[in-house]
Amino acid sequence: MKWKRIIEWIYDYPHKKGVLLHDKYKIDEVLGMGGYGIIYRCIVIGSNKNCVLKQLRPSKARRTKEKERFHTETEIMRAINHSQIPQLVDYFTINSQSYYVMQEVRGTNLEDVLFAQKRTFSEVDALLLVEKLLYILDYLHDKLIFHGDIRPPNIILHHEEIYLIDFGLAKQLDAHNKEEILIKKQDDFFDLADILLFILYSQYKGKRSRRKSWLEELTLSSGTVFFLKKLLGINEPYTNNDDIHKDLQLAIQALREEG
Repeated sequence: MKWKRIIEWIYDYPHKKGVLLHDKYKIDEVLGMGGYGIIYRCIVIGSNKNCVLKQLRPSKARRTKEKERFHTETEIMRAINHSQIPQLVDYFTINSQSYYVMQEVRGTNLEDVLFAQKRTFSEVDALLLVEKLLYILDYLHDKLIFHGDIRPPNIILHHEEIYLIDFGLAKQLDAHNKEEILIKKQDDFFDLADILLFILYSQYKGKRSRRKSWLEELTLSSGTVFFLKKLLGINEPYTNNDDIHKDLQLAIQALREEG
């Protein structure tokens, strides 16, 4: 582990502001550094439009397996055409360093909305937000693409619209691999439950306890509890998106009738 960090320290310097890549993309700022890639906001020369550029970490680019993984990510991005997912714009290599460019999505990630802005959501608003996310998953799952990393930092909110980003762990499977498809699908469903719980805890006023579960700490409607238990696999888990939509609609409708 120590040697790995030394390698990263030696190789993984982000490009500085003003650096021009591919004669077209001028680095404006570093947006983030993950374990896999470095993310920049860039200005597209000649248009003054912004885009987001992802670079495979140089320390990772030394390995064929990691370069293949990055290429697979770009191919998955290329296969996606959805208004709530950033579209792939370009892909190129410079001096054995791999990059791809995508549309910029403006907004604030869900983690910052909840923890920095301290925004709260009612139970019905939390369900409605998750419903929007589920519609994005419908599109992906129909194409046998499974995100695999649905977390608050990878969900962007902008004017009440929702966007899903970061397909670094995504997989696109063959239709014949039914067993793995179900596993990957249910992994996304489990992540969906985690997102819903994150949002529902925005209204929790007590002190979190490691000894208590969400069932003890949160006061939720029976429809939401039923929905969460199936997403989490506590009860018989969901196997398809249609059943999730049905139960989600029932939970939303019941809350509206109560209100």
